[in-house]
Amino acid sequence: MKRIFTSITIITIISLLIFRCSKNVFILSLFIICTISSLEWSKISNLNSNFYRLLLLVINNIILSIIIFLVINIKISYRKLLLLVLTFIPIIWWLVAIYLLLTYNKSFKIWYYSKIMKSLFSVFTIVPLLYDVVIIYLYYNNIGLFHNALLIYLIIIISLIDSISFIYGSNFGYRKLIPIISPNKTWEGFIIGLILSMIISFMLINIMFNYNKLLLLISSVTSLSLSIIGDLVESMLKRSANLKNSSNILPGHGGLLDRIDSFSISIPVFTFLLTIFN
Repeated sequence: MKRIFTSITIITIISLLIFRCSKNVFILSLFIICTISSLEWSKISNLNSNFYRLLLLVINNIILSIIIFLVINIKISYRKLLLLVLTFIPIIWWLVAIYLLLTYNKSFKIWYYSKIMKSLFSVFTIVPLLYDVVIIYLYYNNIGLFHNALLIYLIIIISLIDSISFIYGSNFGYRKLIPIISPNKTWEGFIIGLILSMIISFMLINIMFNYNKLLLLISSVTSLSLSIIGDLVESMLKRSANLKNSSNILPGHGGLLDRIDSFSISIPVFTFLLTIFN
């Protein structure tokens, strides 16, 4: 119940930020998320020095600041190219992450004991998620096609697959996905979560949007199907630091990273597909 309550609370807060707060307040909230996530990631990276924890936090925030500045101020003639480049960068990272996940028994030797590499992983995970949120917020929410509802829609469906997979898998699942990395993730939980969230996604698209429903559905199904990868990659990294949770800031979840791990791949994939085909 704590997990569900936390998800509902987060959706409510984000709804208020989108519909009731200014653009500056919304973007400021992303920097707060970046700061908390970076501090949690410093634990995953085994950064024991406060100096290096602060350095990781500053690097991620500076990179995010530069990209958001470009997204906001780039000339219209270059905007499409910029969006294509920015949305493609996390796709490259997630292909690498999937490779590391599937070849864990061999590839872990490359990064397992490297604080620098694990810190670098945060740059490619946290920063693209947040600037893709900005892209959706600035360009796709407000162009009149999605009626400011697209970001809320994404948060709802990704939260659904995360929560349904966890609840069903914990109670009825027994076939483990990748037990060496995450012994609590099951095929049953993931499949049921995917099916139900896809059904709800289809219903919400028909209720909430009038534009390009097929593209939204394809992008949604693809993003939901890959959401488990974000969860497993974070579990893989936490395992290297002997951590169960990145922190205890969120009831029922643990850390903020434990809440946004599914979003970290789903939103970039969705944004990339929307940018390519829209």
